[in-house]
Amino acid sequence: MIVDQLINGIVMGSVYALMAVGYTMVWNVLRFINFAHGEVYMGGAFVAITTMYLGAPVWLAYTCGMLAGALLGYLMEKIVYKRMRTAPKLNLLIAAIGIAIVLQNAAQLIWGASPERLASPFLANNVNVGGMMVNQHYIFIIIVTIVVMLLLEFFMNRTLMGKAVQAASQNIQATELMGINANKVISITFAIGSGVGALAGILVGPVFLVYPTMGVFAGLKGFTASVMGGMGNIPGAVVAGLMLGVLESFAAGFISSGYRDAVAMVILLVILLARPQGIFGKVVAEKV
Repeated sequence: MIVDQLINGIVMGSVYALMAVGYTMVWNVLRFINFAHGEVYMGGAFVAITTMYLGAPVWLAYTCGMLAGALLGYLMEKIVYKRMRTAPKLNLLIAAIGIAIVLQNAAQLIWGASPERLASPFLANNVNVGGMMVNQHYIFIIIVTIVVMLLLEFFMNRTLMGKAVQAASQNIQATELMGINANKVISITFAIGSGVGALAGILVGPVFLVYPTMGVFAGLKGFTASVMGGMGNIPGAVVAGLMLGVLESFAAGFISSGYRDAVAMVILLVILLARPQGIFGKVVAEKV
């Protein structure tokens, strides 16, 4: 049972890690939490379902859902956040909450309130791992998460645009003075972070149901993981997401499934009280 809960925790932790990366990438550039990120997670899953209904193969439906999430994040930044970049952070927070509510209601209007399940070619099959039967879709989630993290690592450290994103995360004004198009960097960051968040929703769709408010708790879990790992620290967000998933799984398996969501909130409170900079974060002195 311990190994079973550990596998379940790693699977959910992989999803939380993908969500946390989306939060972290946006925070790195704008020092802002996009609380509509959970709705991107939901939107990607619904677009994948719709594409599949139209007769597209699974891989194409998943890709379309991910691209739709990236486009949604790009449009949010261009239409709303870009115009409010110089506004107080509280205004941006309220705008993000407003976008989240609009997207939830739009999803209910388009797809209805009834939950739906996203198809997966792996869900009906199991694999024997060390004497345990593990669902192939669970293994697929873990593999996809590892591949995405490796690609993000390559993008951030081996490409010019990735280095521009790192430069903007340190000082966006200095980045502009060096001739880098900061608006382009911010838009690409939003698109990549949102695409990864949409992928998380697509991967979860075959395991759990897809419905308009599915991104609420998923967004909170991703935010919790990003805070745990140290806001702005991508490797830390990944490790914290896995830790959160495992802790939740053990709490659900050995205490009660009703406490699964409460575990994330308790961990968030403890981290904020004991180590506000996160497990892997650093205290940075700012010049007044």
